[in-house]
Amino acid sequence: MSSTFTIRDIVNEDATASVSDYGAHVLSWAPAGEQTVVWRPKAIHLKEGTAIRGGVPIIFPWFNSGFEGGHVASKKPKHGFARNSFWHYDKEGSSDALLRYTLDSSEINADILSQFVSGPNPQFHAVYTIEVGCELTMSLTVYNDGDEPLSYEEALHTYLQVGDAEQSQVCGLEGTDYLDTVLDGDPRCNQGNEPVTFQGMVDRIYYSADTLELRDPVLQRTIIVSKQGAAQTVVWNPGEQAGNAIGDLSDGEWRGFVCVEAVNNRDCAVIVPPHDSHTLQQTLSVKH
Repeated sequence: MSSTFTIRDIVNEDATASVSDYGAHVLSWAPAGEQTVVWRPKAIHLKEGTAIRGGVPIIFPWFNSGFEGGHVASKKPKHGFARNSFWHYDKEGSSDALLRYTLDSSEINADILSQFVSGPNPQFHAVYTIEVGCELTMSLTVYNDGDEPLSYEEALHTYLQVGDAEQSQVCGLEGTDYLDTVLDGDPRCNQGNEPVTFQGMVDRIYYSADTLELRDPVLQRTIIVSKQGAAQTVVWNPGEQAGNAIGDLSDGEWRGFVCVEAVNNRDCAVIVPPHDSHTLQQTLSVKH
């Protein structure tokens, strides 16, 4: 496996994008004639063992510190190893509109693999495809190569660029139950009839995979987020206090993004039967 930090710039008639082989990480995407949709910070820090901020980190095989036995666990690294691994770029399977990456369990440290909730010796390989056009479609397929069920959490942790988070709204989650991880005990709440807004930290796991709209009055556009193979949606923005405390962001950068992400975690973790697979997919588009 290569340990070189390689950034691939994609340009075609429909869109531009940048992708890092480290983490198979989409750094940015913009349809032709549009401002950037996938947000990246002013400075990107590349360091082995450290996740890249912004873009679309791949969260796998546990979310945050994991969840096991009905309780939050203490697995490391945070959000799993996929975003901190050098993925294999499949040159033959890629083009100026499609990138294909792979990652195999045989390349991951056994101590890290031992934290899988379904058992300490998982056998799997993952394929990640990124379709770059007037829409951006990201698909993570995990193949269980073993003889026992494979269980894991996953997310496509998508940072979406907005003019001002505090003026933005996520629509389509009205009436949906969610876990509020900002509050002690992660209580289950209900969104009610209002869209999601961002006054202070928002960190919620919604029990919905419906297509959503991120409405942005500052940039005068709406980002459409659609998902397949997901049971949940996470919506996150750190707010001013926590946002300005993030070490790899400048003060105020938290205003420039809202995270809306396809997720399977906690009680909705994926269970893949032996010699079967599961695909998590998220597609972004823009309308005015």
